[in-house]
Amino acid sequence: MKVLNNISWKQLSDRVVAVDTNNGDYYTFNEVASTIWVALSEDKAIEDIVAQIMEEYDIIDAAKVRKDIDSQLAQWQEMKLIA
Repeated sequence: MKVLNNISWKQLSDRVVAVDTNNGDYYTFNEVASTIWVALSEDKAIEDIVAQIMEEYDIIDAAKVRKDIDSQLAQWQEMKLIA
């Protein structure tokens, strides 16, 4: 999955702010979503993102982390932020 070309974004501290340059909509992601967004923009594999989230947030349930990441990615696809 990739961030769409019409999405401009910037990481500000532990948050990401993204703007859809086609319609002016903007989004601010929480810390965990920002971690996912940055990793996705770096072309990391989903499995690597799962491992990163587990390590950074001291989580032991990989299946839950994967489910949460998949849910976030689906939401971003619906919002037309990624494809």
